[in-house]
Amino acid sequence: LPDYLRFRAGLMNKPGLSLLPNQHQMTSGTHKPQWREIIPDDWEKGVTKHEYWLQTSSYAELAVSAAGLDVAKLSELIDHSDNLTRPAFDQMIETLSSDQIRSLPEDQRQILWRRLSKFTKKHRRFPEAEWSLPDELLKPLEAVMDKLAPTDPLLLYQELFSGRDFDLYEESGDWEEQRRKLDERRASAISEIIAKDGVDGAIRFAETVSSPRDVGAALADLSVPDIEKTLLPNFLDSENEKHLDLVGAFIWRRRHDEGWDWCDRVNRAGWSPKQTGQFLACLPFSRETWERAAQWLEEHQEHYWARASAFPYDAKEDLEFAIEKLLEYGRPHAAITCLERMLHSKRAIDPQQCVRALLGALKSSEPNHAMDSYHMVQLIKHLQSDSAVSDDDLFRVEWAYLPLLNQLDGNKPVYLQRKLANEPDFFCEVIQLIYLSDKQGDKVGEPSEEQTAIATNAHRLLREWTRPPGLKDDGTFDSEHFKGWLQRVREVCTESGHLNAALLNIGKTLIYSPPDADGLWINRAVADALNNRYSEEMRDGFRTALYNSRGVHTVDPSGKPEMDLAEKYGKMAEDVENAGCHRLAVTLRGLSENYIREAERVRAGFGKDEYE
Repeated sequence: LPDYLRFRAGLMNKPGLSLLPNQHQMTSGTHKPQWREIIPDDWEKGVTKHEYWLQTSSYAELAVSAAGLDVAKLSELIDHSDNLTRPAFDQMIETLSSDQIRSLPEDQRQILWRRLSKFTKKHRRFPEAEWSLPDELLKPLEAVMDKLAPTDPLLLYQELFSGRDFDLYEESGDWEEQRRKLDERRASAISEIIAKDGVDGAIRFAETVSSPRDVGAALADLSVPDIEKTLLPNFLDSENEKHLDLVGAFIWRRRHDEGWDWCDRVNRAGWSPKQTGQFLACLPFSRETWERAAQWLEEHQEHYWARASAFPYDAKEDLEFAIEKLLEYGRPHAAITCLERMLHSKRAIDPQQCVRALLGALKSSEPNHAMDSYHMVQLIKHLQSDSAVSDDDLFRVEWAYLPLLNQLDGNKPVYLQRKLANEPDFFCEVIQLIYLSDKQGDKVGEPSEEQTAIATNAHRLLREWTRPPGLKDDGTFDSEHFKGWLQRVREVCTESGHLNAALLNIGKTLIYSPPDADGLWINRAVADALNNRYSEEMRDGFRTALYNSRGVHTVDPSGKPEMDLAEKYGKMAEDVENAGCHRLAVTLRGLSENYIREAERVRAGFGKDEYE
């Protein structure tokens, strides 16, 4: 009863329709009332099938009654025809066949006709599916659909040009054949519209449909006089997007069907460079088009390259030429797409073109697309592995794309991390970009927007720094380099007033130091540096990084994970203490004790007695 009342209160809304029978739905039930004694003591859980169908049949019939003659509600109900019980289904058919519905204005009937058409086509296309309605139920729907079909071709054929080709296929399988049949139906529809209202009627029709490109392709299939004269060149510089889509598809299909000779036969006398460029931009992105752009436009080639689709799959060769042109005419994002296509195809790419495209994209106003970030990272990774790329170029690219590299897991600014580990002066410069000097006090003014952006980038670099000084490319550790690097940092940062900040950040990176050759879990030169009496800040950074390295975790009520970590760091403390690094041992032992306290808090929070 409560469900019934809710249905009456919200007739034909989404929650109401969800009460219709549906094999894909389920329920977890509701709680039995505790205070109101309305459930008999001998009641058995669940309902009988008879009770279920009795109630859902009532809902279905109520839904049809609630829809009445409302076109919007009836349209919604048509989509649920396969969830209606037979009495409700027959009731809906009767309503849709009524004189009141058939006398509605044609644009209103069209709404119902399109819903019926989409629904029946879907079920006809998959007759073997379990959810598909049988022929005995589809035929009444199709009979109603035929009665509601518009007589005006401009309304009757709109659905054919919706852009949803798959929904328009009448059979399953052999998609190429289905596509051919759909093209024939579209050409026939446009031919009928032209016979009634001329080419201008077809253009007006294209302005009303979702996919004017399909109208343009259908027009190209017809041998109707004056189509080319109507579209070319006037539509090529139209500000109406649907006109541009229409003429673009027309050009593409004519070239596809009649070859490049058709392009050369088109009378371009009196065309502006802009119109010529737009015509060329509707052709495949290939050598044949680029050659015509050079011949037809000469010094005005920007009208093509600024509009070219830059779809790299059309070009079987010579993408290097196209990339250079795209860069020349301010299309770095398009160039990046072409470069990534070459990389994906395992074709050699010009590293200088790659660098120019990546750096140019930073200040380009050209629209990019969803794949751009992925393509950029792939190109940066390629540059990182290419020995022909200069250090200066790698520095500029990685520095510019630090935010992007940090966002995507597994991608690091390899060159910048190596530079931090190998060049102490560069590390000091980065520290000075982020932190105030201890010697400056409160005498520093508000940083500019540019200074803030640079400092943010520098902070990103240090935050992700995982290559400690002394670590070589082959994974071995150069203790002497590490000692010299650290000594230089101490000298420079003591002079500039940044020593504490520098040591803190160094300590965070030293957790990535490799084990020593003698079996100690940390390189002895690193352990000695951390143990130094003047390295308290470095030990603090080391301890913080170890603690944060645990990452996100699920709380175990037993506190066992915390006790395991306490044992681990306690053992590490014992090892370095035996190696003579007592200060470092104290730091690690403090971390161990901290995890013991955390385990106790976890147990207390979940009930101490349960885990003792």
